[in-house]
Amino acid sequence: MVIYKEALTHSSVGEYNSFQSDEIHFSNERLEFLGDAILDAVIAEVLFNRFPKRDEGFLTEMRTRIVNREQMSDLAKKMGLLEYMNVKDELKRNRSAMKSIGGNALEALIGAIYLDRGYKKAQWFIIHRLVNQYLDIDKLMSTAVSYKAVFMKWAQKQQYKINWIHEFDETKKDDRHQVTLEVEGEIWFTESNKSRKKAEELCSEKACRKLELNTGIS
Repeated sequence: MVIYKEALTHSSVGEYNSFQSDEIHFSNERLEFLGDAILDAVIAEVLFNRFPKRDEGFLTEMRTRIVNREQMSDLAKKMGLLEYMNVKDELKRNRSAMKSIGGNALEALIGAIYLDRGYKKAQWFIIHRLVNQYLDIDKLMSTAVSYKAVFMKWAQKQQYKINWIHEFDETKKDDRHQVTLEVEGEIWFTESNKSRKKAEELCSEKACRKLELNTGIS
């Protein structure tokens, strides 16, 4: 079907559809956007049911460990998805680029399944083909990751100036600590939490995902 061909078509070889007035680009980017949202929802439900006594912070961290860029790229490789990708030849020789391309294609494939077969089938694919077949959730639980440490190591290597802006609101019961991450004077992310350290970690986590840094999760 065309939609699956689209899911496996990278933007480097995508073509514009001249039959549309707004010239929609034929590549997997839109399907990736859709698949990412569906993946987040299904994984959230899986974790919610599997860990009925764990708090929101734990569930959020576990979901991040499952759907992060490195994990999705690894899953795409295990499934052999890259062998079916339509991508420029020069990119095929770039291992770093192909890792990212594979993870994006997997999310696009989920989006394609959803549009073709509906939510239940997409949910079945994520649970049975990804989680049950390739993921070890217990192992992920024991993998301690400091996103701040990974991010700060990157910043030091790049010789970038990092600034943490901390605000404390005594009137709030929860999320009293608001932390803003500045990189070279530019605001990147702002997060609030009961713990200042956790707010900094949440900002760092987003920074790692933005930069597609290797956090050591495999």
